[in-house]
Amino acid sequence: MKHIIVPFALVLSLSATAQQAGTTIPTSEELQTAVAADLSALNAHYHGLASFRIDKRDRLVADYMQDGSPYRTDIAYFDFLDASTCSYNAEEKTLMLQCQDERSKCIDKEIHKTRVISPTGRMNLPIPSGDEQGAKARTLLAKLVEDKQNEQLTRLAEVNTRGRK
Repeated sequence: MKHIIVPFALVLSLSATAQQAGTTIPTSEELQTAVAADLSALNAHYHGLASFRIDKRDRLVADYMQDGSPYRTDIAYFDFLDASTCSYNAEEKTLMLQCQDERSKCIDKEIHKTRVISPTGRMNLPIPSGDEQGAKARTLLAKLVEDKQNEQLTRLAEVNTRGRK
């Protein structure tokens, strides 16, 4: 039941917002194009320090590079990430992205050297050079997470609201 109500509520909300603004609701295909652009911009900004992609299961995969090869990989379902938690951690000098539920361990962190996969509640990303406190990286990452979550919900809403015979 929840899988029908949530997408339907999203469509109603987007529809009302779009009507007020005089715009149309973006389709899942349009949002998918936005996600691809977000991903490309994020990878370009990181200049090979980290590499981001979306796997076949619609998970965010972040590979952290050192001397041209990955030393750590973080994997997380977009559903459980909270874009509003994307912030600069001054103590660690990293960009931090957390799970929606602070008690959750929604991110799998693999250290390649030890081949150990550990569940964790946050993703710590390096700061690209020239990006003061990761301001641009923070904006790009938060936009990617938000756009992907909207794309997934819109796709689900489109599937659940198709005409039935």
